[in-house]
Amino acid sequence: MTKIGKKILTAVTAAACILSVGACGGNGGARPEATAAPNATTTAPAQTTTTTPPATLAEEAKEAINEIETDLPELENKEVHLLACFDLNPRGGQVKSPALEMFETKLGGKIVTDLCSWNDRYDKLATLVNAGDSPDMFSAEDLDIIPGNIIFQQKFMAMDKYIDYDSELWAPVKELNDQFALNGKHYLGLTSTDLKTVLIYNKKTIEENGLSDPAQLVMDGEWDWDAMYDMFSKFCNPADEIYGIDCWEFEPDFALTCGVPYVGMKDGKIVHNLKDPMVQKVQDFFLKLNRAEIPMPVTKREIPLNIGQGKTLFFAKGAYCLYEPTTIEGMGMTTEDLMFVPLPKCPEADEWYLPSVVKGFSIPLGAKNPEGTAAYLNCVMICRDNEKVKEIEENQLFNEYGWTQEMYDMLIHARELTDAHPVFDYQKTINDDLYGELNEETKASYNHGTPWGDTVDALADLTQTYIDEANERLAALS
Repeated sequence: MTKIGKKILTAVTAAACILSVGACGGNGGARPEATAAPNATTTAPAQTTTTTPPATLAEEAKEAINEIETDLPELENKEVHLLACFDLNPRGGQVKSPALEMFETKLGGKIVTDLCSWNDRYDKLATLVNAGDSPDMFSAEDLDIIPGNIIFQQKFMAMDKYIDYDSELWAPVKELNDQFALNGKHYLGLTSTDLKTVLIYNKKTIEENGLSDPAQLVMDGEWDWDAMYDMFSKFCNPADEIYGIDCWEFEPDFALTCGVPYVGMKDGKIVHNLKDPMVQKVQDFFLKLNRAEIPMPVTKREIPLNIGQGKTLFFAKGAYCLYEPTTIEGMGMTTEDLMFVPLPKCPEADEWYLPSVVKGFSIPLGAKNPEGTAAYLNCVMICRDNEKVKEIEENQLFNEYGWTQEMYDMLIHARELTDAHPVFDYQKTINDDLYGELNEETKASYNHGTPWGDTVDALADLTQTYIDEANERLAALS
Protein backbone atom coordinates (compact mmCIF):
# COMPACT_ATOMS: atom_id res chain seq x y z
CA MET A 1 0.00 0.00 0.00
CA THR A 2 1.25 3.53 -0.71
CA LYS A 3 1.86 6.06 2.03
CA ILE A 4 -1.23 7.95 0.90
CA GLY A 5 -3.36 4.82 1.12
CA LYS A 6 -2.06 4.04 4.59
CA LYS A 7 -2.65 7.59 5.77
CA ILE A 8 -6.24 7.67 4.59
CA LEU A 9 -7.03 4.19 5.88
CA THR A 10 -5.52 4.86 9.30
CA ALA A 11 -7.39 8.13 9.67
CA VAL A 12 -10.76 6.87 8.63
CA THR A 13 -10.47 3.62 10.56
CA ALA A 14 -9.53 5.55 13.65
CA ALA A 15 -12.45 7.91 13.24
CA ALA A 16 -14.98 5.17 12.72
CA CYS A 17 -13.62 3.23 15.68
CA ILE A 18 -13.30 6.02 18.19
CA LEU A 19 -15.96 8.54 17.29
CA SER A 20 -18.70 6.05 18.03
CA VAL A 21 -18.05 3.77 20.94
CA GLY A 22 -20.93 1.79 19.55
CA ALA A 23 -18.84 1.20 16.44
CA CYS A 24 -15.50 -0.58 16.77
CA GLY A 25 -15.87 -0.35 20.52
CA GLY A 26 -19.44 -1.50 20.53
CA ASN A 27 -19.94 -3.52 17.42
CA GLY A 28 -16.98 -3.76 15.17
CA GLY A 29 -17.44 -0.84 12.79
CA ALA A 30 -19.75 0.47 10.15
CA ARG A 31 -20.33 -3.04 8.89
CA PRO A 32 -18.91 -6.37 10.00
CA GLU A 33 -16.88 -6.59 6.78
CA ALA A 34 -15.39 -3.22 7.56
CA THR A 35 -13.47 -4.25 10.62
CA ALA A 36 -12.92 -7.89 9.93
CA ALA A 37 -9.48 -8.96 11.02
CA PRO A 38 -6.97 -9.59 8.21
CA ASN A 39 -7.68 -13.33 8.33
CA ALA A 40 -11.46 -12.98 8.57
CA THR A 41 -12.49 -12.27 5.01
CA THR A 42 -15.72 -13.58 3.60
CA THR A 43 -13.96 -16.73 2.44
CA ALA A 44 -11.53 -17.34 5.28
CA PRO A 45 -11.91 -20.30 7.65
CA ALA A 46 -13.02 -19.61 11.18
CA GLN A 47 -10.33 -18.82 13.73
CA THR A 48 -10.48 -18.28 17.45
CA THR A 49 -8.80 -15.37 19.20
CA THR A 50 -8.02 -16.38 22.76
CA THR A 51 -5.77 -13.53 23.85
CA THR A 52 -6.17 -9.79 23.78
CA PRO A 53 -3.41 -7.97 21.87
CA PRO A 54 -1.53 -5.21 23.68
CA ALA A 55 -3.57 -2.06 24.28
CA THR A 56 -3.07 0.69 21.72
CA LEU A 57 -4.55 3.47 23.83
CA ALA A 58 -2.20 6.15 25.12
CA GLU A 59 -1.43 5.97 28.84
CA GLU A 60 -3.24 9.23 29.57
CA ALA A 61 -6.29 7.91 27.74
CA LYS A 62 -6.27 4.73 29.81
CA GLU A 63 -5.97 6.79 32.99
CA ALA A 64 -8.92 8.96 31.94
CA ILE A 65 -11.07 5.90 31.33
CA ASN A 66 -10.05 4.43 34.66
CA GLU A 67 -11.26 7.63 36.36
CA ILE A 68 -14.77 7.28 34.94
CA GLU A 69 -17.11 6.27 37.74
CA THR A 70 -19.06 3.09 37.16
CA ASP A 71 -21.51 1.08 39.19
CA LEU A 72 -21.22 -2.28 37.46
CA PRO A 73 -21.63 -5.56 39.33
CA GLU A 74 -18.65 -7.89 39.43
CA LEU A 75 -18.63 -10.56 36.74
CA GLU A 76 -18.75 -14.15 37.92
CA ASN A 77 -17.76 -15.38 34.47
CA LYS A 78 -15.25 -12.98 32.93
CA GLU A 79 -14.94 -14.56 29.47
CA VAL A 80 -17.42 -13.49 26.80
CA HIS A 81 -17.40 -15.46 23.55
CA LEU A 82 -18.18 -13.54 20.38
CA LEU A 83 -19.03 -15.20 17.06
CA ALA A 84 -18.35 -12.69 14.28
CA CYS A 85 -16.38 -11.92 11.15
CA PHE A 86 -14.62 -9.12 13.04
CA ASP A 87 -12.73 -8.89 16.29
CA LEU A 88 -13.50 -6.40 19.04
CA ASN A 89 -9.90 -6.78 20.20
CA PRO A 90 -7.56 -4.37 18.39
CA ARG A 91 -5.55 -5.94 15.59
CA GLY A 92 -3.09 -4.62 13.06
CA GLY A 93 -2.54 -1.29 14.79
CA GLN A 94 -6.23 -0.53 15.29
CA VAL A 95 -7.23 1.80 18.06
CA LYS A 96 -8.49 0.08 21.18
CA SER A 97 -11.96 1.23 22.09
CA PRO A 98 -12.63 2.94 25.43
CA ALA A 99 -15.48 0.46 26.04
CA LEU A 100 -13.17 -2.54 25.72
CA GLU A 101 -10.59 -0.86 27.95
CA MET A 102 -13.27 -0.27 30.58
CA PHE A 103 -14.59 -3.82 30.29
CA GLU A 104 -11.12 -5.25 30.83
CA THR A 105 -9.85 -2.94 33.55
CA LYS A 106 -13.02 -2.31 35.55
CA LEU A 107 -14.51 -5.79 35.33
CA GLY A 108 -11.56 -7.97 34.44
CA GLY A 109 -13.52 -9.02 31.37
CA LYS A 110 -12.14 -10.62 28.23
CA ILE A 111 -13.63 -10.95 24.75
CA VAL A 112 -12.80 -14.26 23.08
CA THR A 113 -13.62 -14.09 19.38
CA ASP A 114 -14.52 -17.02 17.16
CA LEU A 115 -13.88 -15.60 13.71
CA CYS A 116 -15.91 -16.83 10.78
CA SER A 117 -16.71 -15.51 7.33
CA TRP A 118 -19.59 -13.06 6.98
CA ASN A 119 -21.47 -15.38 4.64
CA ASP A 120 -21.14 -18.34 7.01
CA ARG A 121 -22.03 -16.65 10.28
CA TYR A 122 -25.61 -17.95 10.58
CA ASP A 123 -24.65 -21.48 9.58
CA LYS A 124 -21.84 -21.45 12.14
CA LEU A 125 -24.23 -20.09 14.77
CA ALA A 126 -26.76 -22.86 14.11
CA THR A 127 -24.04 -25.50 14.36
CA LEU A 128 -22.81 -24.16 17.71
CA VAL A 129 -26.29 -23.73 19.19
CA ASN A 130 -27.37 -27.22 18.14
CA ALA A 131 -24.18 -28.65 19.63
CA GLY A 132 -24.79 -26.95 22.98
CA ASP A 133 -21.77 -24.70 22.52
CA SER A 134 -23.51 -21.36 21.92
CA PRO A 135 -21.49 -18.13 21.81
CA ASP A 136 -22.47 -15.26 24.12
CA MET A 137 -22.55 -12.48 21.53
CA PHE A 138 -23.62 -12.15 17.90
CA SER A 139 -23.57 -8.94 15.89
CA ALA A 140 -26.95 -7.31 15.30
CA GLU A 141 -25.49 -4.70 12.99
CA ASP A 142 -26.75 -5.81 9.59
CA LEU A 143 -30.34 -5.95 10.85
CA ASP A 144 -30.90 -9.14 8.91
CA ILE A 145 -31.20 -10.67 12.35
CA ILE A 146 -34.60 -9.14 12.96
CA PRO A 147 -37.32 -10.08 12.42
CA GLY A 148 -36.40 -12.80 9.93
CA ASN A 149 -33.64 -14.70 11.67
CA ILE A 150 -35.34 -14.31 15.04
CA ILE A 151 -38.64 -15.81 13.91
CA PHE A 152 -37.39 -18.34 11.36
CA GLN A 153 -34.19 -19.63 13.00
CA GLN A 154 -35.23 -19.07 16.63
CA LYS A 155 -31.60 -19.15 17.71
CA PHE A 156 -31.70 -16.02 19.91
CA MET A 157 -33.01 -15.23 23.38
CA ALA A 158 -34.82 -12.15 24.67
CA MET A 159 -32.39 -9.84 26.49
CA ASP A 160 -34.77 -8.09 28.91
CA LYS A 161 -33.58 -10.26 31.83
CA TYR A 162 -30.03 -9.00 31.39
CA ILE A 163 -30.39 -5.39 30.18
CA ASP A 164 -32.54 -2.79 31.91
CA TYR A 165 -33.84 -0.91 28.88
CA ASP A 166 -35.83 1.40 31.18
CA SER A 167 -32.76 2.48 33.16
CA GLU A 168 -31.14 5.91 32.99
CA LEU A 169 -28.07 4.36 31.38
CA TRP A 170 -30.06 3.00 28.43
CA ALA A 171 -32.43 5.98 28.16
CA PRO A 172 -30.59 7.53 25.14
CA VAL A 173 -31.37 4.42 23.05
CA LYS A 174 -34.62 3.18 24.62
CA GLU A 175 -36.72 4.39 21.70
CA LEU A 176 -34.32 2.78 19.23
CA ASN A 177 -34.43 -0.56 21.05
CA ASP A 178 -38.21 -0.41 21.48
CA GLN A 179 -38.53 0.08 17.74
CA PHE A 180 -37.11 -3.40 17.18
CA ALA A 181 -38.92 -5.20 20.01
CA LEU A 182 -40.92 -8.28 19.01
CA ASN A 183 -44.06 -9.18 20.94
CA GLY A 184 -42.91 -6.81 23.66
CA LYS A 185 -39.48 -8.39 24.09
CA HIS A 186 -36.05 -7.11 23.12
CA TYR A 187 -33.78 -9.40 21.11
CA LEU A 188 -31.24 -6.67 20.32
CA GLY A 189 -28.99 -4.64 22.57
CA LEU A 190 -28.48 -1.56 20.42
CA THR A 191 -26.13 1.19 21.57
CA SER A 192 -26.37 3.64 18.64
CA THR A 193 -27.17 4.22 15.00
CA ASP A 194 -24.55 5.12 12.42
CA LEU A 195 -24.12 6.18 8.82
CA LYS A 196 -24.89 3.47 6.30
CA THR A 197 -24.00 5.09 2.97
CA VAL A 198 -21.84 8.05 2.04
CA LEU A 199 -21.12 9.81 -1.23
CA ILE A 200 -17.36 10.12 -1.68
CA TYR A 201 -16.06 12.77 -4.03
CA ASN A 202 -12.92 14.48 -5.25
CA LYS A 203 -12.76 18.13 -4.24
CA LYS A 204 -10.58 18.92 -7.27
CA THR A 205 -13.29 17.63 -9.60
CA ILE A 206 -15.86 19.88 -7.94
CA GLU A 207 -13.61 22.93 -8.21
CA GLU A 208 -12.45 22.29 -11.78
CA ASN A 209 -16.04 21.98 -12.99
CA GLY A 210 -17.32 25.05 -11.16
CA LEU A 211 -19.79 23.05 -9.09
CA SER A 212 -21.11 23.87 -5.64
CA ASP A 213 -19.24 22.10 -2.86
CA PRO A 214 -21.54 19.32 -1.57
CA ALA A 215 -20.07 19.60 1.93
CA GLN A 216 -20.99 23.27 2.10
CA LEU A 217 -24.47 22.51 0.78
CA VAL A 218 -24.86 19.98 3.61
CA MET A 219 -23.80 22.47 6.24
CA ASP A 220 -26.15 25.10 4.76
CA GLY A 221 -29.07 22.65 4.71
CA GLU A 222 -29.28 22.83 0.91
CA TRP A 223 -28.11 19.34 -0.03
CA ASP A 224 -31.21 17.72 -1.52
CA TRP A 225 -32.27 15.68 -4.55
CA ASP A 226 -32.60 18.83 -6.67
CA ALA A 227 -29.10 20.00 -5.81
CA MET A 228 -27.65 16.60 -6.69
CA TYR A 229 -29.63 16.46 -9.95
CA ASP A 230 -28.35 19.92 -10.87
CA MET A 231 -24.77 18.79 -10.34
CA PHE A 232 -25.36 15.64 -12.40
CA SER A 233 -26.91 17.55 -15.29
CA LYS A 234 -23.96 19.96 -15.44
CA PHE A 235 -21.29 17.27 -15.13
CA CYS A 236 -22.50 14.09 -16.87
CA ASN A 237 -21.67 13.20 -20.44
CA PRO A 238 -22.10 9.45 -21.03
CA ALA A 239 -20.80 9.80 -24.60
CA ASP A 240 -17.42 10.77 -23.14
CA GLU A 241 -17.75 8.27 -20.27
CA ILE A 242 -18.27 11.04 -17.73
CA TYR A 243 -20.75 9.83 -15.12
CA GLY A 244 -22.53 11.24 -12.10
CA ILE A 245 -22.37 8.31 -9.73
CA ASP A 246 -20.97 4.83 -9.39
CA CYS A 247 -21.45 1.76 -7.18
CA TRP A 248 -23.83 -1.19 -6.95
CA GLU A 249 -25.95 -0.29 -3.95
CA PHE A 250 -26.93 3.32 -4.62
CA GLU A 251 -30.63 2.85 -5.38
CA PRO A 252 -31.91 0.96 -2.29
CA ASP A 253 -30.16 3.24 0.17
CA PHE A 254 -31.07 6.42 -1.73
CA ALA A 255 -34.71 5.30 -1.71
CA LEU A 256 -34.77 5.50 2.10
CA THR A 257 -34.20 9.27 2.00
CA CYS A 258 -37.92 9.61 1.29
CA GLY A 259 -38.45 8.43 4.87
CA VAL A 260 -40.43 5.31 3.97
CA PRO A 261 -38.79 1.86 3.60
CA TYR A 262 -39.98 -0.63 1.02
CA VAL A 263 -40.54 -3.10 3.87
CA GLY A 264 -40.94 -1.92 7.46
CA MET A 265 -42.56 -2.57 10.82
CA LYS A 266 -45.81 -1.02 12.04
CA ASP A 267 -47.67 -1.79 15.26
CA GLY A 268 -45.53 -4.86 15.81
CA LYS A 269 -46.16 -6.35 12.37
CA ILE A 270 -44.18 -6.46 9.14
CA VAL A 271 -45.65 -4.32 6.35
CA HIS A 272 -44.71 -3.25 2.85
CA ASN A 273 -44.97 0.33 1.63
CA LEU A 274 -44.65 -0.21 -2.11
CA LYS A 275 -47.75 1.86 -2.85
CA ASP A 276 -46.87 4.68 -0.48
CA PRO A 277 -46.84 8.15 -2.18
CA MET A 278 -43.31 8.84 -0.92
CA VAL A 279 -42.02 5.63 -2.50
CA GLN A 280 -43.66 6.77 -5.72
CA LYS A 281 -41.68 10.03 -5.48
CA VAL A 282 -38.42 8.08 -5.21
CA GLN A 283 -39.29 6.03 -8.27
CA ASP A 284 -40.29 9.15 -10.19
CA PHE A 285 -36.90 10.67 -9.39
CA PHE A 286 -35.12 7.51 -10.55
CA LEU A 287 -37.10 7.68 -13.79
CA LYS A 288 -36.11 11.33 -14.17
CA LEU A 289 -32.44 10.37 -13.86
CA ASN A 290 -32.85 7.63 -16.43
CA ARG A 291 -34.54 9.86 -19.00
CA ALA A 292 -31.85 12.48 -18.53
CA GLU A 293 -29.24 9.78 -19.28
CA ILE A 294 -27.74 9.98 -15.81
CA PRO A 295 -27.70 6.27 -14.84
CA MET A 296 -24.52 4.66 -13.59
CA PRO A 297 -21.95 3.15 -15.95
CA VAL A 298 -23.61 -0.25 -15.66
CA THR A 299 -20.79 -2.15 -17.37
CA LYS A 300 -18.09 -0.35 -15.37
CA ARG A 301 -19.46 -0.25 -11.86
CA GLU A 302 -17.18 0.04 -8.86
CA ILE A 303 -14.18 1.60 -10.55
CA PRO A 304 -13.21 4.05 -7.80
CA LEU A 305 -10.20 5.28 -9.76
CA ASN A 306 -12.70 7.23 -11.87
CA ILE A 307 -13.24 9.46 -8.84
CA GLY A 308 -9.55 10.36 -8.66
CA GLN A 309 -9.41 10.89 -12.41
CA GLY A 310 -12.41 13.20 -12.44
CA LYS A 311 -14.52 10.89 -14.60
CA THR A 312 -17.21 10.19 -12.00
CA LEU A 313 -18.64 12.74 -9.60
CA PHE A 314 -19.63 10.52 -6.66
CA PHE A 315 -18.77 7.06 -5.41
CA ALA A 316 -21.78 5.84 -3.41
CA LYS A 317 -20.85 3.16 -0.95
CA GLY A 318 -21.52 1.87 2.51
CA ALA A 319 -19.49 3.78 5.06
CA TYR A 320 -17.60 0.55 5.71
CA CYS A 321 -15.70 1.04 2.43
CA LEU A 322 -13.59 3.64 4.19
CA TYR A 323 -11.99 0.72 6.04
CA GLU A 324 -10.85 -1.00 2.85
CA PRO A 325 -7.29 -0.15 1.77
CA THR A 326 -7.90 -1.25 -1.82
CA THR A 327 -10.98 0.97 -2.16
CA ILE A 328 -9.37 4.07 -0.69
CA GLU A 329 -6.06 3.64 -2.46
CA GLY A 330 -7.88 2.78 -5.67
CA MET A 331 -9.42 6.24 -5.78
CA GLY A 332 -6.00 7.75 -6.41
CA MET A 333 -6.46 10.75 -4.12
CA THR A 334 -4.71 12.36 -1.19
CA THR A 335 -6.41 13.11 2.10
CA GLU A 336 -6.58 16.75 1.04
CA ASP A 337 -8.69 15.82 -2.00
CA LEU A 338 -10.95 13.20 -0.41
CA MET A 339 -14.30 14.32 0.98
CA PHE A 340 -17.69 12.75 1.60
CA VAL A 341 -21.30 13.73 2.34
CA PRO A 342 -24.45 11.87 3.38
CA LEU A 343 -27.17 11.13 0.86
CA PRO A 344 -29.28 14.17 -0.04
CA LYS A 345 -32.62 15.12 1.51
CA CYS A 346 -35.89 14.47 -0.28
CA PRO A 347 -37.24 17.98 -1.02
CA GLU A 348 -40.81 16.95 -0.20
CA ALA A 349 -40.04 15.01 2.98
CA ASP A 350 -40.80 16.63 6.31
CA GLU A 351 -37.35 15.74 7.68
CA TRP A 352 -33.90 14.72 6.45
CA TYR A 353 -34.17 10.93 6.51
CA LEU A 354 -31.07 8.79 6.07
CA PRO A 355 -30.44 5.06 5.74
CA SER A 356 -28.85 3.78 8.92
CA VAL A 357 -27.04 0.85 10.41
CA VAL A 358 -27.17 0.01 14.09
CA LYS A 359 -24.48 -0.88 16.62
CA GLY A 360 -25.09 -3.63 19.09
CA PHE A 361 -25.34 -7.34 19.76
CA SER A 362 -27.81 -10.14 20.31
CA ILE A 363 -27.48 -13.08 22.70
CA PRO A 364 -27.74 -16.54 21.07
CA LEU A 365 -29.97 -19.19 22.57
CA GLY A 366 -28.06 -21.27 25.11
CA ALA A 367 -25.38 -18.64 25.75
CA LYS A 368 -23.35 -19.53 28.83
CA ASN A 369 -22.52 -15.95 29.81
CA PRO A 370 -25.37 -13.59 28.82
CA GLU A 371 -24.49 -11.48 31.88
CA GLY A 372 -21.05 -10.89 30.36
CA THR A 373 -22.56 -9.67 27.09
CA ALA A 374 -24.81 -7.29 29.01
CA ALA A 375 -21.85 -6.04 31.04
CA TYR A 376 -19.88 -5.26 27.89
CA LEU A 377 -22.84 -3.42 26.39
CA ASN A 378 -23.22 -1.45 29.63
CA CYS A 379 -19.57 -0.37 29.23
CA VAL A 380 -20.36 0.81 25.71
CA MET A 381 -23.28 2.84 27.03
CA ILE A 382 -21.21 4.39 29.84
CA CYS A 383 -18.60 5.49 27.29
CA ARG A 384 -21.17 6.52 24.69
CA ASP A 385 -21.65 10.18 25.66
CA ASN A 386 -18.89 10.60 28.25
CA GLU A 387 -16.99 13.88 27.89
CA LYS A 388 -13.65 12.31 28.81
CA VAL A 389 -14.10 9.74 26.08
CA LYS A 390 -15.00 12.44 23.58
CA GLU A 391 -11.80 14.28 24.46
CA ILE A 392 -9.80 11.11 23.91
CA GLU A 393 -11.43 10.67 20.53
CA GLU A 394 -10.72 14.21 19.39
CA ASN A 395 -7.09 14.02 20.48
CA GLN A 396 -6.61 10.79 18.57
CA LEU A 397 -8.20 12.19 15.43
CA PHE A 398 -6.28 15.42 15.15
CA ASN A 399 -3.00 14.68 16.93
CA GLU A 400 -2.37 11.09 15.93
CA TYR A 401 -4.28 10.48 12.71
CA GLY A 402 -4.07 13.73 10.78
CA TRP A 403 -7.75 14.22 10.10
CA THR A 404 -8.77 17.54 8.60
CA GLN A 405 -11.29 19.67 10.44
CA GLU A 406 -13.59 19.40 7.42
CA MET A 407 -13.68 15.60 7.55
CA TYR A 408 -14.26 15.61 11.29
CA ASP A 409 -17.08 18.17 11.09
CA MET A 410 -18.80 16.25 8.31
CA LEU A 411 -18.67 12.91 10.11
CA ILE A 412 -20.08 14.39 13.30
CA HIS A 413 -22.80 16.32 11.44
CA ALA A 414 -23.77 13.36 9.24
CA ARG A 415 -24.05 11.14 12.31
CA GLU A 416 -26.24 13.69 14.03
CA LEU A 417 -28.51 13.78 10.98
CA THR A 418 -28.68 9.99 10.93
CA ASP A 419 -29.39 9.76 14.66
CA ALA A 420 -32.24 12.24 14.32
CA HIS A 421 -34.17 10.37 11.60
CA PRO A 422 -32.74 6.93 10.81
CA VAL A 423 -34.58 4.70 8.34
CA PHE A 424 -34.29 0.91 8.22
CA ASP A 425 -35.49 -1.46 5.51
CA TYR A 426 -36.43 -5.04 6.47
CA GLN A 427 -36.62 -6.59 3.01
CA LYS A 428 -33.44 -8.65 3.53
CA THR A 429 -34.84 -10.29 6.63
CA ILE A 430 -38.00 -11.85 5.23
CA ASN A 431 -36.89 -14.14 2.44
CA ASP A 432 -33.89 -14.31 0.10
CA ASP A 433 -36.11 -14.81 -2.93
CA LEU A 434 -38.23 -11.81 -2.00
CA TYR A 435 -35.14 -9.67 -1.48
CA GLY A 436 -33.79 -10.63 -4.89
CA GLU A 437 -37.09 -9.73 -6.55
CA LEU A 438 -37.46 -6.43 -4.72
CA ASN A 439 -33.84 -5.47 -5.26
CA GLU A 440 -34.18 -5.96 -9.00
CA GLU A 441 -37.61 -4.44 -9.57
CA THR A 442 -37.14 -1.37 -7.37
CA LYS A 443 -34.11 -0.45 -9.49
CA ALA A 444 -35.95 -0.83 -12.80
CA SER A 445 -37.04 2.81 -13.07
CA TYR A 446 -33.45 4.01 -12.77
CA ASN A 447 -31.65 1.32 -14.75
CA HIS A 448 -34.22 0.49 -17.42
CA GLY A 449 -36.61 3.45 -17.54
CA THR A 450 -39.57 1.34 -16.40
CA PRO A 451 -42.32 3.43 -14.77
CA TRP A 452 -43.07 2.28 -11.23
CA GLY A 453 -46.75 1.82 -12.00
CA ASP A 454 -45.92 -0.91 -14.53
CA THR A 455 -44.56 -3.24 -11.86
CA VAL A 456 -45.80 -2.17 -8.43
CA ASP A 457 -49.10 -4.06 -8.36
CA ALA A 458 -47.64 -7.49 -9.09
CA LEU A 459 -44.66 -6.77 -6.85
CA ALA A 460 -46.92 -5.71 -3.99
CA ASP A 461 -48.94 -8.94 -4.19
CA LEU A 462 -45.82 -11.11 -4.18
CA THR A 463 -44.35 -9.16 -1.28
CA GLN A 464 -47.56 -9.44 0.75
CA THR A 465 -47.55 -13.22 0.35
CA TYR A 466 -44.09 -13.50 1.91
CA ILE A 467 -44.96 -10.97 4.62
CA ASP A 468 -48.12 -12.87 5.61
CA GLU A 469 -46.04 -15.98 6.25
CA ALA A 470 -43.49 -13.99 8.26
CA ASN A 471 -46.19 -12.38 10.37
CA GLU A 472 -47.67 -15.79 11.17
CA ARG A 473 -44.27 -16.90 12.43
CA LEU A 474 -43.90 -13.64 14.36
CA ALA A 475 -47.26 -14.12 16.11
CA ALA A 476 -46.20 -17.59 17.19
CA LEU A 477 -42.84 -16.42 18.59
CA SER A 478 -42.60 -17.47 22.22
